[in-house]
Amino acid sequence: MTITPSRASTRRPNATIRSRTEQSPPSALRLILSADFGEPQVWEFVGPRAVVVGRGQGSTLKLPDVEEFRIVSGHHCVVELSRNRAFLRDLGSLNGTFLNGHLVSRREEDRLQGVAVSGFGVQLKDGDVMTLAGSLSFRVGLVDEAVYEPGGSMAALEINPRCPACGKVHLPAPLSKYADVLCQECRPNPLASLKLLKAGLNRRIKALDPLTGLRITKTLGRGSTSAVFLAERKDNKAQMALKVMSPAVSENEWARKSFLREVSIGRALKHPNVTKLYDFGFYGGAYFYLMEYCPGGNCEEKRLEAGGRLQPVEALSLVLPVLDGLHYIHNVKLAAGRVDDLRAPESRGLIHRDLKPANVFLGGPDGTAPKIADIGVGKLYNVGESYGNTRTGSVAGSPATMPRQQVINFKHAGPEVDVWAAAATLYKLVTGEYPRDFPEEEDPWRVVLNRAPVPVLRRGVKVGDHLALALDEALVDNPAIKHQTALSLKASLLAAARLDGLLEAEPK
Repeated sequence: MTITPSRASTRRPNATIRSRTEQSPPSALRLILSADFGEPQVWEFVGPRAVVVGRGQGSTLKLPDVEEFRIVSGHHCVVELSRNRAFLRDLGSLNGTFLNGHLVSRREEDRLQGVAVSGFGVQLKDGDVMTLAGSLSFRVGLVDEAVYEPGGSMAALEINPRCPACGKVHLPAPLSKYADVLCQECRPNPLASLKLLKAGLNRRIKALDPLTGLRITKTLGRGSTSAVFLAERKDNKAQMALKVMSPAVSENEWARKSFLREVSIGRALKHPNVTKLYDFGFYGGAYFYLMEYCPGGNCEEKRLEAGGRLQPVEALSLVLPVLDGLHYIHNVKLAAGRVDDLRAPESRGLIHRDLKPANVFLGGPDGTAPKIADIGVGKLYNVGESYGNTRTGSVAGSPATMPRQQVINFKHAGPEVDVWAAAATLYKLVTGEYPRDFPEEEDPWRVVLNRAPVPVLRRGVKVGDHLALALDEALVDNPAIKHQTALSLKASLLAAARLDGLLEAEPK
């Protein structure tokens, strides 16, 4: 039997709403649960009390003992009604209790204790959908007893959702299965998404557990699809970056999958020269993840602060560790897994495809350790798919740090395109220019295909002859890229820098 909650079934035929004056004393809260067991059914309870839902004896709302309901536990969940609030709590059920599609809790196997049951619940709101297991769902109505009066209009329980960001009443959005949703005006705004996540956190939504105990201190950056905020743990002052994707963007299937790919891949990467991704979640269409905060900013900002160029030794100290990070991601083994509804295949090796000074951050305690960030357009290169990201004929990334091979065959580009981009990053740091000149009147992709990189010494900078030659050779991309691996480029740069006296000679 499929039980589908009906909007009409949440309304009481003989009920009306009357105004409550400021002098009205505090009253009890009325809980109304409605479902369709072949025909609409409604149950009403007035607090304070505990409403136990299940198949067993002693349940306040006892379900029929029929085959369709056997997946429901004897005492499955409880709604705890106080005078002004209601909380839903799972009672250790095998199949779990869900609110608006999010897991509240379920029984977890514990070798020592047998089962582990969460003691916390989530706060209910008028209009929520409570699901016990499978498709057994109830629509929740919550009404202040002081303004509820039997014998009146069917509109008594009409739900008027308010935007958690601006507070305006708005019509149900495409994600209306959530009680907390942003209005159409607020949906594109990541700052509004923060208020949405806070609203869910206040309700103890389990999917938002990673945000517990965090305080947002400032905005670090904002792009076309998301924003990044600085977050701080209230207990130990530990800092991390919070990236939030607005619901308006998450409705775009390609953008949503790109975000989820970044999460699933980022969680698997563990290297001192790759930014760490700690945790993630989503609520009301707003996806987020917590990642390592890099207090030193990025290499592009560092270059600008230095007047537009870095000394070769300083630039090498940033790019050489990046090559170690590239070697790691080009060879890392990624296990199969699932994030939300996106399945990641087992694979070995990831290509970044958008390495540039702005995507190399400076982390660590003193903000000087180079770390590769922003793997949003990366791909798994030794599996027969792009893991939901690359569309046929598409090109993503930055043409200024992209070799010809990546434009010609973006979908099947190999690790060597990242190696070329690392050389282009070093070029930019020491010269203040990108390897190719990009005239305003020319299409940048045509420039990549048709123009050769400008030799380093023509930029009028003091770079050792051997290092300049090594960089020029590394940036040749027609007909092929010289260095196919990150370690090959690293060895070449080290040897050249030592010959120029920029670095100490290798110990014998």
